[in-house]
Amino acid sequence: MSLNNIISTSLSGLFTNQAAIRVTANNISNVNTENYARVRVNTEAAVVQGTSAGVNVASIERVVDEFLETALRTSISNTAEYTAQREFHDRFQGILGDPASDSSLAARLDQFYSSIADLTLNPADVLRRQQTISEMQSFLDQVKEVQIQVQNLRSEASQQVSETVQSINEELQRIDALNPLIVRQQALGQETGGLEGQLARSLANLSENIDIRVSRAESGQVTVTTQSGYPLVDSSLSQLSYDAPGIVSSGTFFPAVTINRVDSDTMAPTSSLVDLTPNLRSGRLAGLIEMRDSQLVDLSLAIGEMSARLADEFNAIQNAFVAVPPPNSMTGEPTLVDGLHQTNFSGMVSFAVVDDQNRLVSNTTVDFDGAPPTDFDALITQVNTALGGTGTLALTDGVMSFTAANSTDGVVISDDAAAPSDRAGRGFSHFFGMNNLITANKPGIYETGIDGTEEHLLTAGGTMNFQVTNSGGSEIDTVTVNVTGNTYNEMVTELNNVSGLGAYFTFALNSNGELTYSENAGFNDISLKVQSDTTESGNTGLSFTRIFGIGDTFTVDAARDLQVRDDIQNDPNLMALGSFDASVAVGAVALTSGDQRGALELQNLETKLVSFSSAGELKAGDVTLSQYVARILGNAGLMAQRAENFEEDNQALQQEVFQRNADVSGVNMDEELANLVIFQNAYNAAARILSSVQELYDSLLNAV
Repeated sequence: MSLNNIISTSLSGLFTNQAAIRVTANNISNVNTENYARVRVNTEAAVVQGTSAGVNVASIERVVDEFLETALRTSISNTAEYTAQREFHDRFQGILGDPASDSSLAARLDQFYSSIADLTLNPADVLRRQQTISEMQSFLDQVKEVQIQVQNLRSEASQQVSETVQSINEELQRIDALNPLIVRQQALGQETGGLEGQLARSLANLSENIDIRVSRAESGQVTVTTQSGYPLVDSSLSQLSYDAPGIVSSGTFFPAVTINRVDSDTMAPTSSLVDLTPNLRSGRLAGLIEMRDSQLVDLSLAIGEMSARLADEFNAIQNAFVAVPPPNSMTGEPTLVDGLHQTNFSGMVSFAVVDDQNRLVSNTTVDFDGAPPTDFDALITQVNTALGGTGTLALTDGVMSFTAANSTDGVVISDDAAAPSDRAGRGFSHFFGMNNLITANKPGIYETGIDGTEEHLLTAGGTMNFQVTNSGGSEIDTVTVNVTGNTYNEMVTELNNVSGLGAYFTFALNSNGELTYSENAGFNDISLKVQSDTTESGNTGLSFTRIFGIGDTFTVDAARDLQVRDDIQNDPNLMALGSFDASVAVGAVALTSGDQRGALELQNLETKLVSFSSAGELKAGDVTLSQYVARILGNAGLMAQRAENFEEDNQALQQEVFQRNADVSGVNMDEELANLVIFQNAYNAAARILSSVQELYDSLLNAV
């Protein structure tokens, strides 16, 4: 070998080992850098015309296991998803309070029942009545507050979705900026460890917020997609968008998380927006959307169902009994009926007027079985004629009222003890809400008692706009339903039109006049939301969707503005605890102060089985009010425990995968220091050879 070849070989050794020393030193300096993967120098023999010419740097690469890196990113996404859910469940548990405390929902209800038991001992005692009303209002206030806080949590989740989207966009921009730098460095054969470390950190941060899949080209450029394959960063950059609503209620429509391609320099959109929600599998973003659109909604539905049944049970008793003395006038809640509608009642009910001494002034009984009025107009005429001007029953725009002519007299509506009036499971006074104890924003129960052949009285031209969404909250379709025909059956037929909602749901009116709907085959876990409704039944102010409570909003809002009626709070004597004696003659006492039968009926609610419909994760069933409250608390605890368990399981998996990945990619100080010694010695050896050749050249030149 010539001296020149020896020089060339030794120089290649110098340069190669110099590069290896630089890479090793960089590994050592980043030993504590998170997500840093060690870098190694791959060498190859330099061969010129079949003769060895030293050594070259073949490549400088990160030491990674692609399978482990993918598994780590997946575990990070899964952990972040359940961490987000656990955080919100922890906050909701804080709102509910300690189940063993005196301020929990269950304890508040027990306190109310205790006050009722005390009231039964002396129903005429105003202080005991006031205490009962106070305990009831305290319980209702807590129910309202819990429901308000659920909506506040949904609002917070929505805001965090916006913040998470911003974080995702920042990481996507960073990855897009790193890609050309890595490609350039690799093309020049230069070390890319620092850039790769920055890229690894961005990918780790990104995987925490959204599930991703990463692939790498030979040039070094990475392509990032969702696990479902939707592109985030490839030859161009994509950005997410989300506009969080300012105020959140049960009827809020949250916009979709959308994505579109943008110009990397100006961020100007270069493609149309696409709903990204169906492509989300895990990550913090998916966890927040799940809480906002599913789990918190399930909790609010259960609270709304409980509120609706509780109010209905208490109102049933308040309407079945009579205040002593009775009020001069009673006005009901808006209903869908008008004077020409069939009454659809069975049984018997009495309409009476009593004086200020509780003596009967007039009384008439309507027998809906033996001699039913043809319609409500006929009923009103029959009652008013029989009362002879002492009292007036009226129906105006769906609101029933009953007023005594004399300002000192009181009015009474009382069901027959043996054959009480009944329409869809409610007595006459209860159906019209003539003497309700509890009021709410929405009734929450929609058993209307209508016959499908009755006229709906909806104004022609009215429309209803519905949104059909999947389990992930993404829109499947929007459907407009127009007012059709004259009867409720014709409207049900229009709802079942297969070119509209009928493609997704099947609607039907049951025997109680309740409009039910179920998912068609192939459309599991879809939801129906009301976007708008311009219909109105007559002049009642009630829309078609409000009449039948279509969508979750009406159930949830049964817990909104829940309270004991204002005039009863101001005058506890208006609590209906007495029983009307319809058998007495005119002039005789028909009501007795101190009657405890109404109080005893309220007390019996503690053990009465109530039929609850399915709401959220709670299935339909017959349980007491206290048991249902316990089910709500138990379900909330179960959901919280489930999120925590999933978080812990995924954290354990993440730690295991992280450790295995670190074993492959992590920096081992002992190994790196040993390599540093080896490369330094090799560098010194190459330098020594070069020095020896220099000495040989000097000797030859001096010899000449």
